[in-house]
Amino acid sequence: MMTVPMRPDPMRTVAEMRLLPVLTLLSSIFFCTPLAAQPSEGFVLVAGRVHTPAGVLEDATIVIRDGKVVAVGTDIEAPLDLQVLRFPDGVVTAGLVAAAGDLISPRTGKESVSADYLAVDAFDRYGDFRQLLASGVTTVHLSPGTHRLLSGQGAVVKVAGTPQERILRSRSDLSIALTDTVDNPAPLLEIPFPASADTPILPPTRQRPTSRIGRLLALGEELDRALADDPSAGRDRHLDALAVAWNSGLPLRIVADHAADLIAGVSLLRGRDRRGYLVGVADLVEVRESLATASVPLVVRPRRGGGDIGFSLDRLPEGVPDLSVDYPGLVALGPPAASGPGALRWSAVLAASHFDDPNRTIEMMTSVPAEILGVADRVGSISPGKDADLVVWTDEPWKLVAQPREVFVSGRLAWRDDASSATIVRARTIWIGPDERITDGEILVENGRITAVGHSVPHPPRARVIDASRDGFVTPGFIDANGHLGLRGDQTSVGTTDRLTNALGVPDVQEAMVASSGVTTVLLTPHRISRGATTSAAIKTMGQARSDRVLRDVAAVVFEVSGHPKSLMGGVESLLGKGRKYIESWKKYEKALEEYEKKIAAGEKVEESTVEEEVTTESTVDPITGIWSGTIDGGPLPEPQDGKMSLRLTGSMIEGRVIEPDVPIDHRIVGTLDGTSIEAVIEVDADLPEPPTIKAELTGEDQMVGTISVMGFSVEFTASRTSKEAVEFKVERRRKKSKDGSPTPPDVDPTLEPIRMLLEGKIPAVVRVSGTLQIERVIAYFRDKEKLHLVIIDGKGVRLIPEKMVEKEVGLVLPVAVREMIRGEEYIPSDHLSRAGVSVAFQSNAGDAARNLPMRAREAVERGLSPDAALEALTRSAARLMRIDDRVGSIEAGRDADLLIFDGHPFESGSRLERVLINGEEVSR
Repeated sequence: MMTVPMRPDPMRTVAEMRLLPVLTLLSSIFFCTPLAAQPSEGFVLVAGRVHTPAGVLEDATIVIRDGKVVAVGTDIEAPLDLQVLRFPDGVVTAGLVAAAGDLISPRTGKESVSADYLAVDAFDRYGDFRQLLASGVTTVHLSPGTHRLLSGQGAVVKVAGTPQERILRSRSDLSIALTDTVDNPAPLLEIPFPASADTPILPPTRQRPTSRIGRLLALGEELDRALADDPSAGRDRHLDALAVAWNSGLPLRIVADHAADLIAGVSLLRGRDRRGYLVGVADLVEVRESLATASVPLVVRPRRGGGDIGFSLDRLPEGVPDLSVDYPGLVALGPPAASGPGALRWSAVLAASHFDDPNRTIEMMTSVPAEILGVADRVGSISPGKDADLVVWTDEPWKLVAQPREVFVSGRLAWRDDASSATIVRARTIWIGPDERITDGEILVENGRITAVGHSVPHPPRARVIDASRDGFVTPGFIDANGHLGLRGDQTSVGTTDRLTNALGVPDVQEAMVASSGVTTVLLTPHRISRGATTSAAIKTMGQARSDRVLRDVAAVVFEVSGHPKSLMGGVESLLGKGRKYIESWKKYEKALEEYEKKIAAGEKVEESTVEEEVTTESTVDPITGIWSGTIDGGPLPEPQDGKMSLRLTGSMIEGRVIEPDVPIDHRIVGTLDGTSIEAVIEVDADLPEPPTIKAELTGEDQMVGTISVMGFSVEFTASRTSKEAVEFKVERRRKKSKDGSPTPPDVDPTLEPIRMLLEGKIPAVVRVSGTLQIERVIAYFRDKEKLHLVIIDGKGVRLIPEKMVEKEVGLVLPVAVREMIRGEEYIPSDHLSRAGVSVAFQSNAGDAARNLPMRAREAVERGLSPDAALEALTRSAARLMRIDDRVGSIEAGRDADLLIFDGHPFESGSRLERVLINGEEVSR
């Protein structure tokens, strides 16, 4: 026994030490649980469009380490030590910065002017703000309120991260409101405790302002009092807090909407020589020139539509003021008035129509508000050194249907849309059929199915958008009408009892290559047919689970006939005769069951019934089934370990578990036996980058040698079978009784079930036949006599009888060879027969070589076949012939979302396959 060589490596040694407790579990021979990969200190994000200060970058890469952006560009190679996240359709922006919106409750104090209230104190640093993150907002201004003339000090925070990380600025501004809501504040009444003759209860003190004209006057007088040199012991503490805040140089945040209030705000900033910015500014257009002269930064909050105007002459304009005019100062977008910060994106939707380039609205929600709020050194743009606050959008954020897909804050995933499984595919051309195309159309995909197709389709919230509207050409996925994908060259003879889908597993490299070529469905047929008949299964080339891959467990009954035309159908007639008797037994049962149910419903007494049943039991010894004991050694294991496992062989499939020692983690051994070679994986209920793998050889009767590989480590094992069960074949007859008198159903016969489906018209008969006379005999039997759906496969003799194929509605799976030489002349079956009206389909008659099927169709086009006819043969025609057109083969509501996106017609020179979707999931290419 040879040990896998292990090179000394300091990093590997550390990893081995961490894995030792886990590898000890390999004492159970086929079980191991390597530690999950430790999270990296960063990642790489690759997206279709990235908004940066330098402009919009196509197919750009962002490198993030330790929560910061370290590089962004179109020619950056991803570091090998970082995970790569790919969003080929994603639009990435910096996290949105909401410079307005009510995230906290306003100050409850009654003072008209007070700076001692800190908005940051009302912020829940441990709060769950996922709903806000779901809108793309990662940074928010905290306002102490707009119901007082000066309500306190604002702050700027993040809505995700550790409690310490969330605070960007604990004191960001002095919040002033020049609105009607601040007028006529309640009088101040202070009741001393305890009240007495010496400390009487004084009358309430009236507060200002009482009108628009008195707002600046009241504020100015209060500021003068606070800044005066007044050492008196009775000085109001509010004045001290105001003086400290003012002297700290905090900018003034002035909320105003009406033109007069905006002018007053500018006057305040100029008169006090103070920096600051205006928020609200609904009447912006009326005072644009005055504001432009002052170059005061603005945070514009659109006004939502209200009720009837009536006779009011003082109504503020609705919507967004015209922001497309040149303005020397900074202009940011805030959420609509009276809305929370989560409505910020809606402002961009409203404002987009004011700009020739609507992308300007993005900087108005990111970098500009960050600069106004004084946090541009940390957030607001995707630049090296900035916090990695990123939003991956389904489309440009200013578009009506755009929604976030994932949100990162400080380089960590803060929110992901796990609820929506919808995808919108936009394309210049959607191919419906040879005579129908949709130009500038959309396809809605939900839960793996197409739910709408047209020029415009519904856009569910947060639907992913694949935009191929520039030159995209979308077709259904291609269908291989006869292939052997996944059978790995297995030449085993297979009959109608066997189900090929039992061997179906997780797609590997071969399936991935076929899928990425555009072949999404394969009519899986064995290489060899047992006793003249077998079954074909319809499978998807990719899928996350077996259920995703099985389209039809039994899609067709395949016959192979040859010989003299008169005796050609003998075996077929015999098999179909058994099928009719089988169907008749079920019909008798169904009739008896119907009568029984009627009697029960009528209250009649039903006598106990008996039926004679033949029971067959058969079990044979196989080289795998039983208990295996063995030892593992080598690699990082300090010493050999012993254990036992139980295995069972079904066909070529192996399944088992470890029985000694007791393993605490759920697992299952699943693999295949090919001759004497065993390949298996250990399905572990743990978060692993990949499952442990097993490769072994049967070296003799009841002996096995192999290796187990785990995350780059390998150990060797030897095992011997210590027990096995063998039951001799026996047949017995017994009387089976029904306790309640109900009829007993016939036994289900796996051999005849496919024949039953064929005779009932649920699946087609696919007949492999060659000569013209033989083909005519097959057509006469299956179509004229049995009235069954018929498809000929190969059928070289069809070229002489295309009219009969069309008349009898018989389809043809074309020969693999694109062309033939007949009497010295080139013959192209696909072109000749499709022109004659015969329904045709392409086949690979191969395993992973099915990836060449589109190239074979392209060659047929080069030899004369119409490009649309080739596309029809690969999609709709193949699906209809095999009666799977209710699931695949066309782009229409209700069909599986198997879609191919080309940059032109698939069979025109220069076109390329850009993307592949199977069941709505994109295939990596």
